[in-house]
Amino acid sequence: MKKIKVSISGGLGRMGSLLVKRVKRENSIKLVSVTEQRKIKRGNLVYERNSIESLRNSDVIIDFTRPKCTMEILKIAVKLKKKIIIGTTGFTRSQENQIKKYAKKIAILKAGNMSLGVNLLMYLT
Repeated sequence: MKKIKVSISGGLGRMGSLLVKRVKRENSIKLVSVTEQRKIKRGNLVYERNSIESLRNSDVIIDFTRPKCTMEILKIAVKLKKKIIIGTTGFTRSQENQIKKYAKKIAILKAGNMSLGVNLLMYLT
């Protein structure tokens, strides 16, 4: 079975660091890059800057950063035709509209809260 190649943006944040740990343990997923605002090496993991080169080899980009950074990542994702999962919150109306435009070009899953309970409650209401 082919492994899903994942890039995680915001790898030093709370959610990003949890995802990095989880993906490393998962047999069906391969972590191809972890990105941050600047290049950092921690242990045996190198956190790259968000760029075409750092995100090129992924099938899916998972983003838990800040709105400004997410918008930069989306531009790259559209150029590379990559799927993206966005867990970032706090977008302006203009940024939300831009995300909708990008969603016509690439697959985007955007949720401000990734917990099952919150999403179930939103669905039910």
